[in-house]
Amino acid sequence: MAVTISRGTNLVEHHQSTALTAVNDSFEVHADSSEFTFAAVVTGGANFSLVFEASYNGGGTYFELDTSKTINSNGQYAYFYTGKPANRIRMRIASISSGTPNVVPIIAVAYHG
Repeated sequence: MAVTISRGTNLVEHHQSTALTAVNDSFEVHADSSEFTFAAVVTGGANFSLVFEASYNGGGTYFELDTSKTINSNGQYAYFYTGKPANRIRMRIASISSGTPNVVPIIAVAYHG
């Protein structure tokens, strides 16, 4: 899995990975933050759900940050979260109703202090 990371002024880390295409495909990053953005560039014309999850214990146990997001058209999607401290966060394809999604995951983690 190819991973690209860029850091700007030690405040935001931007993580991007290769495409997710199947149920339970996920992209996970180290966070140690309470402010992050999940973005997805979607192609493939599928109907599917993404879930954004966080872990306090380094990825051993995950909890859902919000309700699953159902996506049924190609495009760019972004979801912003603050005040939700986590050690690790991930984006995961939770279910696919039809088609084969191609989801390029992008996760940005903000650090203040």
